[in-house]
Amino acid sequence: MKKQFNLWLASCLVLLLGISVSVPAMSADTGNTAATEADQAGNLTEQLIVLLNPGIDFMLIDFVIPADLQPEVTFSLTDPLGDPIDLFGDPALGTVDIRFMLSYIPVGEENKINYHERSRDRDGEYTVLEVGTYIYKFSTVLPADYETDATHTLASVATQDFRRTEFADFGLSRYYDNDIYNFIPSGDGDPMPRDIATTETCNNCHDPLGEHGGRYQEVQTCTQCHNPENLGAESADELSYDFGPMVHRLHSSNEPEIGTVHYPTALNDCQVCHTGGTPTADMPMVANPNPIPTCDGHPRGMTNIVWGDAGPVRINVGSADGTLFGTANGAGSAETGNWVSNGMDFFLSDAETGDLLQAMNVDLTVYGCAGNAPYTYGNPDGVVGALHTNWMTRPSRDDCGGCHANINWETGEGHAAGPQDSDDLCSICHQADSGEEFDASVAGAHTVPLASTVLAGTLVEIMEVTDTGPGQRPTVIFSLNSKNGPVDPATLDRLLFVLSGPNEDFEFYAQENVIGGLTAVEGGWSYTFNTKLPMDAEGSYSVSFEGRITTEVNGSDERDSAENAMVAVAVTDSEPEARRMVVDDAKCEACHSNLSLHGDNRKNATEYCQTCHMPNATDEEVRLEGEAESIHFKYMIHKIHRGAELENLPYIVYGYRSSVHDYSEVHYPGDLRNCETCHVEDSYGVPLPDGTLPTHSPAAAIQDMEPITATCLSCHDGDAAVSHALTNTSDFGESCETCHGDGKTYSVDRVHAR
Repeated sequence: MKKQFNLWLASCLVLLLGISVSVPAMSADTGNTAATEADQAGNLTEQLIVLLNPGIDFMLIDFVIPADLQPEVTFSLTDPLGDPIDLFGDPALGTVDIRFMLSYIPVGEENKINYHERSRDRDGEYTVLEVGTYIYKFSTVLPADYETDATHTLASVATQDFRRTEFADFGLSRYYDNDIYNFIPSGDGDPMPRDIATTETCNNCHDPLGEHGGRYQEVQTCTQCHNPENLGAESADELSYDFGPMVHRLHSSNEPEIGTVHYPTALNDCQVCHTGGTPTADMPMVANPNPIPTCDGHPRGMTNIVWGDAGPVRINVGSADGTLFGTANGAGSAETGNWVSNGMDFFLSDAETGDLLQAMNVDLTVYGCAGNAPYTYGNPDGVVGALHTNWMTRPSRDDCGGCHANINWETGEGHAAGPQDSDDLCSICHQADSGEEFDASVAGAHTVPLASTVLAGTLVEIMEVTDTGPGQRPTVIFSLNSKNGPVDPATLDRLLFVLSGPNEDFEFYAQENVIGGLTAVEGGWSYTFNTKLPMDAEGSYSVSFEGRITTEVNGSDERDSAENAMVAVAVTDSEPEARRMVVDDAKCEACHSNLSLHGDNRKNATEYCQTCHMPNATDEEVRLEGEAESIHFKYMIHKIHRGAELENLPYIVYGYRSSVHDYSEVHYPGDLRNCETCHVEDSYGVPLPDGTLPTHSPAAAIQDMEPITATCLSCHDGDAAVSHALTNTSDFGESCETCHGDGKTYSVDRVHAR
C-alpha cells in the first residue's frame, strides 16, 4: 500500500506543482526540441524520486512442477528501493505485466523447444501471499512424459508501464526486468543451457538489448521463442527466425523486414559477438593472451595455457609428440615463460589413448604495446558463453546463410560444394580451425585481414623529445620494431611525425614525413622537425606519429599500420601536462572492434584523431557545395552517432578527395543518454576546463560556438536548443554551469538520466 500511496501522492504533486519527472526512456525526439525524453528531467525533485521510484525488480523465489503438471512460480516484485509493488494496483497509477516462458533442450540435442502454444504463459492463476509476493500457476500443462533429465529454462519478464497514466506526459514510460533460471527437473547433473552469445556482449553496442518494445532484454529470453522448433523455416522458400540466422541476417543487412543496417565493424569479425577466451567442451584449450604482445623488439612472448576438464591430458609443443609442456588430470592452467615464438603450436592429447583433442596456434603481436589493442574481444563484466565456440564447431545452412545470403542450398548456386539438403556434411569441409588463415575452415574463412598473423606490425616508441622550448625545433628519439624484431625505416611506406598543441585544446598542427630525414642513434633513430614551435607557445605540446608498411595478405595488399601513441612535452611547463582524456579508444572498439580510419593510418580515438579534428577544423578545402561543416572531433562524433535522430538533416561531411559522407541514416544501436559509452568518467560535465576552444562551423546556426554550446548543439540541434544557447551566452561567456553544473537542477547527469 505504501507504494500505491506514494504514486497517488506523486500524482497530486504533478498536478499541483507542474513538476516534470526524470526516467529512463528510449532515445527519441520530444516535441520540436530534438531532445531525448530524459531531457525533460530537469525539475525532478528528491521528494518525487522517493515517491515514484519507477522501475521493477523481479526475484524468483521458487519454481515447482506439481503432480498436475501445471508449473508454479513463486516470486516477488519490488521497486529500485526494495519496496513491494502491487501487481493488482490502480491502473491509473501504472500497470504491471508478468509473462513466463518455459523451454527445454531434449537430452542429446542442442536446441530449445518451447512448451507453450503461444510461446509464453500469462493466462494462469495468481495467488497473493502478500503485497509484492505472489504465486503464479501456469495455464500450460506439461506433457505427462516431459523429459525430467533435460535442461529447462524459465524466462520471467516483468514490465511496469506508465504510458497510459498522467505521468506519461512527464517522461515516464516502461521499465523491465528479465530473470533467467536454468535447471534440470530431476536434479540429476548440472544444466547446460544454449549459451553461445551473451547479453553482456550484445550490450557493448546495444546498451541495452531490448526488443519487441524493449521488453525482452536477455539473449536467453530471446531464444525462448527464437528457436528452430518455434520459428524455424518450414520450407526452403521461408526464412528461419531462429535466433542465430535471424541475427546474422540483421547484422549483414539481409533481413527483408529491416533492410540496411550500418554494422559498426567488419562483418566477418565473428568474435565481436562470439566473445571467448575460455575452454569449451569442443575446444578445451586456450591461450591468454593470444596473440601475445611483444614490445621490446625481441620476437618472444609469454602466455597462459588454460585447459578444461577433459580427463587425463598432456600438452606438447611443436607437434603432438613434441616437447612436453605439461600433464594434468582435470582442468588447469600454466604459464609458458618468455619463450613462445610467433606461430608456435600447442597440442592437447588424451594421455591414455594418445588421441589428439585439439591443436592450437599461438602468435605474437605489437598491438597493445603503444596504445589500446584492437581486436580485443569481451565485455566489461567478463561474461563468456559456455558454448562460445559453437560458431566454429557447428556450421549450418541456416546460420551461415544468414550472412551468406547469395547461397541457394537447393541448387548449389553460390556454394562450391553444390546443393546441400542437410547440415550433416558442413563440418567435413568447414572444420572449426585448421590453424591456417583464409582457408575453408570456419575460423580461417572469417579471418579479418587487418588481424592476420601475416602482419608483422609496426611499433614506434618515442623514447625522448628534446628542444621543446618556444621557437625551437623538437628532436625526437624513437625505436622502430615489429613482432619479428627491429625494422629498417626505409622499408616503411609511411612514417609521419606530428606536432600538436597546446594540450589545453589543440589549435596548432604540423605533420612531417620523416623517411629520408632520419639519423641512426644508439637504440633507434633520431628526427628533428623542420617546423618550429610557435614563439608564443605556452604550457605543453604533444608529439605523435603514424606509420605503416604494406604487406600482401591473401593475395591483396594490406596496410600494416602503427598504433598512434602520443607523448606530451613541456614547452613552458615545469613538467609535461598531457591533453585531458575525454573518451577512451577501448570503449570505441568495444563496438567497432578496430576503429581505423583514413586508409587505416589513424586508430587512436583517445587522443590522436583530435590532432587534425581541432576546434577550428572544417571540410571547407574539399567541400564541393554548401557551407563548410565542422569536423571538430567532439562535434562531428556526436552528430554521427545522433545520425537519423538529428532534427536538422541531412548531416553531410566531405572527406578525402571530396568523398561525400552522409550520416543521416545512421541509427545508433544504444542509448544516446549514456555518455559513458564513449566518455571516461567525469569528462562530460560542465564547466569545461579553462583553455577549451570554441568550435567553428559555417553550416551551423551559430557559426562560432562556445565550447559547451558546441558540445550540446551537436546532438540537440533543434531551433529551440539553439535559441536557448544564444539566450544564455553573452560577452562574458556561457552561463551553462548555472543550471547544468554538477548538483544543479538541470545537471548534465540528470538530463541524461536513464
